Amino acid sequence: MRSRRLISTVVLLLPCAFASGCKLFRPVDPNAPGSAAPKPEPAPKSQPAAKSPTPAKGAPAKGAPAAAAPKTPSAKEQRAGLTDPSIAAMVLAANNTDISYARLAVAVTRMDGGTRAERADVKEFAQRMLTDHTGVNGQVNDLLTKLNVTPVENNASLDFRDESAARRDAMRDLSGYAFDSTYIENEVAYHIKVLASIDSVLLPASKNKELKSLLTNVRPAFAAHLAHAEQVRANVRSKK
Repeated sequence: MRSRRLISTVVLLLPCAFASGCKLFRPVDPNAPGSAAPKPEPAPKSQPAAKSPTPAKGAPAKGAPAAAAPKTPSAKEQRAGLTDPSIAAMVLAANNTDISYARLAVAVTRMDGGTRAERADVKEFAQRMLTDHTGVNGQVNDLLTKLNVTPVENNASLDFRDESAARRDAMRDLSGYAFDSTYIENEVAYHIKVLASIDSVLLPASKNKELKSLLTNVRPAFAAHLAHAEQVRANVRSKK
């Protein structure tokens, strides 16, 4: 009897399961009073703002003015501490510098006997530099022997050597017009620099009368070299 009643109850409930009005299977209205509202999804966490790169140590800050170029020492600062032996070393270094440029110009670099310099006036100028600067060095060395003085290297004399090495490296692979124009431009700049050094540094700083006299006597030769270099440069520029 109990089994029959259970079966009857199940049979009666089946139609109700598929009926939309059955309380047991009525859909839940999420907006109905008393119904729990769905929990909102959490908002995505905001990403931290990217940090600006930290400038390297010692680098200027963004927007900061650029660092000033190293100040060129004044003539007074260059004269400070100079002695006659150091002045002699500077004169020798200056002469050897121009001798090295001239040798580069007239050195034979080709099987046919050709040189880096192509123009006759450039070759003649370079040969004059070899002769005159070698002669000045001879006078300086004779005076140093007489005074029993040994040249003392200093920053200025070493700078001449470093500068001449760099310029020779720049000119070594040139030839023809490229070499002629580069060489003579360098000669003009070189003689302007040496004349300024004689006038504002070497002569005022020299103590020995004979050394001062030697510098005074060779200055006109440097001035003549400058005038000659400027004339050759004008010819090279116009390709006469």
